Amino acid sequence: MNKTPFFSTCAAMAIALVALSVPDSRLVGRWQGTDRYFGLSYEEGSAAHGQAQYVEANLAISPDGTVEGRIGGAELSACRIEANRGWFGRILHIKTDFIIRGKMVGRVSANSEIGTHTISIPLDLDRDQLDGSVFVIRGAFSYPYPFLKLRLARQ
Repeated sequence: MNKTPFFSTCAAMAIALVALSVPDSRLVGRWQGTDRYFGLSYEEGSAAHGQAQYVEANLAISPDGTVEGRIGGAELSACRIEANRGWFGRILHIKTDFIIRGKMVGRVSANSEIGTHTISIPLDLDRDQLDGSVFVIRGAFSYPYPFLKLRLARQ
């Protein structure tokens, strides 16, 4: 009798369970902050003549790693949080501890571009505060554009 398929199945299930959970239990909960919004593109930011608007950001991180919430008037969709670096990256100060990836649907502010945008939110947990930035990703060969500096406190 061959036991290899049984052990392979158990290993695959264990990996799947780890992948469907939040990377750090301290992240679970509701987070809120008011942050500076510059525009979803360089053109949008230039049209505002460099004057930042303030928008409210609300995130809810579930134990399974899903993230829901709003950034201004736009809703987060299909977002997940995951680990972004390991112990070696932390020693070298490369990347952030966590990253949220997904979509943002709607307008951030009354004057902003409407639509569905792919976003990336690299962030760190510093005591009871999440610090990071929100980037819009326009394509495989364009640099992610940072449009919001995040500083969120636990609700």
